[in-house]
Formats: sequence, structure tokens, C-alpha cells
Amino acid sequence: MAFLALHEMHVLIIFLLDTATVVFGVSRISEPSLKAANFAKAIEGWKLNGSVVSQTKVDAESSCRVKCVEDERCQSYNFGIVEDSSGRFACQLSDSDRFASRVNFSEVEDFRYRGIEVVIFPC
Repeated sequence: MAFLALHEMHVLIIFLLDTATVVFGVSRISEPSLKAANFAKAIEGWKLNGSVVSQTKVDAESSCRVKCVEDERCQSYNFGIVEDSSGRFACQLSDSDRFASRVNFSEVEDFRYRGIEVVIFPC
């Protein structure tokens, strides 16, 4: 009888573990041989001001995205969608995002804003 009660307890614990949903969020993967981030959908005509940690010129938005992934401080970037006289685009990396710096998030016609998105994984 004691064995049966103990066995039922194990079944109950396993059942609870199996039905419990544990979630965790990942915004960036940074390992020596792998760097990755998931970016949210672009917001056209907006940019984040005041939190820029790096500014450079790039040939394409994909280059700006790569620069953000490589810089551990980067939480979002502004991409200038209009080429300058040299045929390059503005790339501004920010250590903040539009949620933390709402007062600095403003409409600017020639820019596109994109932040790193937190992906939720169930366990």
C-alpha cells in the first residue's frame, strides 16, 4: 500500500512537470563561434535619437543589421533609407530601444528603425 501511494505521488509530480509551461525569452545569442539576434519588423519613417553608440556608413541595411549583431551594446538601429552623395547609407546603432526611450523616438522621413525582438520559447 505504501508503494502504491509513493508511485501515485511520482505520477502526479511527472504529470505536473509535463503540464507546466515554462517560458523564457531570448533576444541575442552570443557565443565565440555564433552571434545572432532576431529583429522586429521595421518601422518606416521613425528613428531613435539620443542613445546612439556608433554611427557609420554602409552599403545596405543588411550590413547595418550585421554591425548591430556584432556589437553587444546594440539593442536597435536606425537605417537611413536615402543614399548620400557617395552612394552609402547611414547606420546608427543604439544601446536602447523605442520602449525604454519613448521620448527619443521620433518621426524622421528618411529613416527606418528596427529593434531586437525577444523571442519567447516554451520549455
